[in-house]
Amino acid sequence: MWIGLLWILGCYGISIAVLHLLFGARKGRKKKPAKVLLVTKNNQNQIEWYIRSLFFFSGLKGYEVTATIYDEGSSDDTRQIIERLSHTHLLDLRYQMDFDAVDQFVSEHEGEPVVVVHLSNREDLVKIPVG
Repeated sequence: MWIGLLWILGCYGISIAVLHLLFGARKGRKKKPAKVLLVTKNNQNQIEWYIRSLFFFSGLKGYEVTATIYDEGSSDDTRQIIERLSHTHLLDLRYQMDFDAVDQFVSEHEGEPVVVVHLSNREDLVKIPVG
């Protein structure tokens, strides 16, 4: 009976060691941070949840994310919420004055994966890389 128990514990210990080796090797590789462009206008009720969930789930999965937020002239507290969150998260807040600013941002980061999400458009919300 003791020999069987030792075999079980030994196999368990070996499997833990193998998993640590695999995840350690995977962690050592440098990944390019994913770029997310959030376009918002008067989204004070949702913006904090979007930003916090983006950074929480990306950190949970081990992905590095940089977020740029274009504000299209919000008249509510959206800007103040973003500025407050920029103290704890890697955020770049820009005020979009011209209509082709999103296209300029995408062309500046050509060759890099950029996810563009218009927070007012429900179909775009599934593109937020949280999973």
